[in-house]
Amino acid sequence: MKVGVGLWCLQSTATAPRAWTQAYAELLDDARLTEDVGLHSLWLSEHHGYYDGYCPALLPAAAAALAATDTLQVGTGVLLLPLHDTERVRTAAAHLNGRFNDRFHLGMGMGYRPTEFAQRGLDIRGRVKRMVAGLDTLAADRPGPMWVGVTSEPAARRAGRRGLGLMISGAFSKQVVDDLIAAHRDAWTAAGSPGHTTPPVGLLRNVWVADSAAERRQALDWVRSSYLVYAGLGWGADDTGVDFRAAIAESMDEVEASAIVGSADEVADTLAGYDVDLVVCRIGYDEPLTSAVREVIERLGRDVAPALADAGRTGTVL
Repeated sequence: MKVGVGLWCLQSTATAPRAWTQAYAELLDDARLTEDVGLHSLWLSEHHGYYDGYCPALLPAAAAALAATDTLQVGTGVLLLPLHDTERVRTAAAHLNGRFNDRFHLGMGMGYRPTEFAQRGLDIRGRVKRMVAGLDTLAADRPGPMWVGVTSEPAARRAGRRGLGLMISGAFSKQVVDDLIAAHRDAWTAAGSPGHTTPPVGLLRNVWVADSAAERRQALDWVRSSYLVYAGLGWGADDTGVDFRAAIAESMDEVEASAIVGSADEVADTLAGYDVDLVVCRIGYDEPLTSAVREVIERLGRDVAPALADAGRTGTVL
């Protein structure tokens, strides 16, 4: 099992304001550190039209992180494919992999905010059709490693039928994770095993390495706060189909329950129970100091990743 870190969103929020030039400069420093401690990858995330400058252009940001490193894999977790011209995405992904020795991973998702589609003159009701068409185009050409971010079994099957990697969202129970993996693998087999190599499975998980009870409680509060900030994206959208305000307390409890917070040994032991090729440790929370985030990157590289080298699925080359 490989270990990566995410999600770098390059925000300046009300609870953690910073200049955007600082956010992008810190991305490069964090990428170098992630490489130096031997972790597999760093992952970025995309949204549009929110007050905090949530990263709207993942490919240039990914290119900068790739240019700042020599061996680090850099991925999009996820690029909202229906909002983009597929041919431009294909060309850019192929260029990045050609320029940076196949170190760019194109993770793709559908998006859920009507306002983001409206900004581009698109109807959100057409997102599935646009997603399917885009995946078909990219699966036919394969400009590098590709992953599909999923929250449902139909989406997992969609990725499996095309031989594309699976990237599972971060706060699901282990049973849901296992069900999504099974749906992905079954669809791949039923489709005749496209690509001939079992597509990889990645798992985004809220993680923090902490030793004392006080440090653990602080980390869980950071996880909750980060999801509250993220939920604001839904509150700021029109008619998402989800009542974020009504569900927020229950959602925060579920997020906290699914977070993996503890000593390095405890984190490694829990992650080892997942049958995946890659775990992306979500540590890019809103409130921790930069120094705290970097300390956790170092501990993941030094103490957690080596313990997971023989865990999970090890047959797929990433």
